[in-house]
Amino acid sequence: MFVRSIFLFILFNSANSYKTILHDSLIITQVQDASAPDENSNAYVVTSVTTRQGFFVDTGGTNSTTAQLISAYQQQVQSTSKPPQFIFLTHGHPDHTSGVALIQQIYPSAPIYVISQQVVREVNQWVQLRCEQNSFSSAQCNLNYSRILRVLTSPRSQLSLNDQSVQLRAINNIVKGESSYAGLLELTTSSGIFMLFTGDSITIQSHLYVSNFFENQALPGSDDTLCAWAGFMQASVCELQSSNRKLVILPGHGPLSHANRYAQDVALNVAWIRTLRKLTFNSCNASYVWAEMIRQYPDFISKDLDKKGSLNMHVPTDAKSVGCNCNNDSPTLCPVYNAPPTCPYLDIDSGGASLACNMQNMRSSFSL
Repeated sequence: MFVRSIFLFILFNSANSYKTILHDSLIITQVQDASAPDENSNAYVVTSVTTRQGFFVDTGGTNSTTAQLISAYQQQVQSTSKPPQFIFLTHGHPDHTSGVALIQQIYPSAPIYVISQQVVREVNQWVQLRCEQNSFSSAQCNLNYSRILRVLTSPRSQLSLNDQSVQLRAINNIVKGESSYAGLLELTTSSGIFMLFTGDSITIQSHLYVSNFFENQALPGSDDTLCAWAGFMQASVCELQSSNRKLVILPGHGPLSHANRYAQDVALNVAWIRTLRKLTFNSCNASYVWAEMIRQYPDFISKDLDKKGSLNMHVPTDAKSVGCNCNNDSPTLCPVYNAPPTCPYLDIDSGGASLACNMQNMRSSFSL
């Protein structure tokens, strides 16, 4: 089997949701947020066995997750004082950035990079919200994120691991349907393995976070972002197939994905967005929309999202925007069907490898 011929997976701490990948001189540890197992928020440690150097991708959503991340790193570099070479934040959501304060406390000299100034803005917005809700500590609230977070100006030189067999490159992905602004991190080894840390831009077996929470966008812009996001995911499949690379996707949520199933994972994500658009344009009842999404996609997580008080952050209120006479949560189904706006990446309901490469002009949205 392809995967077994390249990687060895070891689950060495199931209580803390550790998973380690060994390949050549690299150790990659995926740490999942144990306090929110239904969300499966991932953070990563990458270290070189040869040089005993490493870096982090995202920080986790809780201090306990971040502490596990730091512990795994210290074990792998065999030092409690050596700082990581850098921390890369894929985007500004708090379940990926809440550990910045703890990392800054323990490793104040380690640079923390983001792909754009907009990510800094989004981090600050989420911090303000969490502090108003008293769900962040004083250390998290009092940190000057604008000073600490560094916007990449030269990704190829700033993001480097002290290991000649590894090349790193950040990719800018402006897809406001998922996160207002996001970055992906590409890692290529000398033996030809291609790894992509995707944050929330591409998740595996996980619901997709589709709101523009801080953008306040109305139609058509709010829907255009979902269309562009679907096109981005499809383009990634097309590019990776044409390059014939040995692929590993390391997502911000869910398990790892590999070349032999990645197209199907993306096809499922795109189908999820397609279904969500049809429902939200034809129902005023967010609970109904989410219940239908769970019924049609039972393997996607966060089944109790409506109980957490954050359902409206995930489900756009598009029905009223296109003429359905919404009054609170009624009607559950609009009397006249409203077809979503035309989207070339969502109007063709196909699957598998053909999902991406049958589309036109897609490669302009994803470049490796």
